Amino acid sequence: MGRLAIIAGKGRQPVDIRDVAVANGETPLIIRLEEHCAFQFSDDETADFSLGQLGAALEYMKNRGCDRIVAAGKINRPPLNPLTMDADTIRLLGKVLLKGDDSALKIVSHYLQDKGFQFLPVSMFLADRYIPFGFSCGRSLQPAELASAKIAIQLLDALGSLDVGQAAIIQGERVLAIEAAEGTDAMIARAASFVYSLQPEPLFVKMAKTNQDKNQDPPGFGLATLHQLAQHNIRLAILEPEAVFLVEHLDVIEKEAKSAGITILASDVVLK
Repeated sequence: MGRLAIIAGKGRQPVDIRDVAVANGETPLIIRLEEHCAFQFSDDETADFSLGQLGAALEYMKNRGCDRIVAAGKINRPPLNPLTMDADTIRLLGKVLLKGDDSALKIVSHYLQDKGFQFLPVSMFLADRYIPFGFSCGRSLQPAELASAKIAIQLLDALGSLDVGQAAIIQGERVLAIEAAEGTDAMIARAASFVYSLQPEPLFVKMAKTNQDKNQDPPGFGLATLHQLAQHNIRLAILEPEAVFLVEHLDVIEKEAKSAGITILASDVVLK
């Protein structure tokens, strides 16, 4: 077996995966993405590449004996500037540019496989990060809020087969926002201006898309989204159990949710 390469994006997730890999006897190579990765990884072999240097990064990884790649942390799609991209980046970007996230990730996986790399899911290293079935933090939903949650879930179920959105915000029977290309956190900010200061409270719902590969590209939820919800006074979050992947450990998120007065539920009572 060859060496593991960790492509490190934003957040702490790359560090957590490095720790697990090292504990498993690996000596991973860390590819720090410029303008994404803030950690130095001073105890590891590292190299810095931009998102436009795919070909150079793959050659570097291969020359250092890597045959497996895991991409960890938030990675933004690169801006369209061919002058900053090598041939491999342009070739791959042309295939994924107008694809949904799930379809794009499958294309990336096949592309890397053709280049001699196995593309590993984050869940292989952090299998305990899926929000558990029956998790509850905060209060119970009122009947009107439960009805709202069911509408949002039906909406996401219908859209999921089109590889559209993993999250929605609803108040009463009024859909305030559906996640699109802007991502979850930007969707929350967009929805905030539509919230009425009336009951029932608005709800945030996040779940896997229909037929989504939950191991390779699970929907994520972490402190960044939690803080965004708190900032915009959205204090009810419904997450699909055993499908939504937590960026940070559950106890960290639970502690922060309690501090912010945010209810998080992951229950089949809500989802059925």
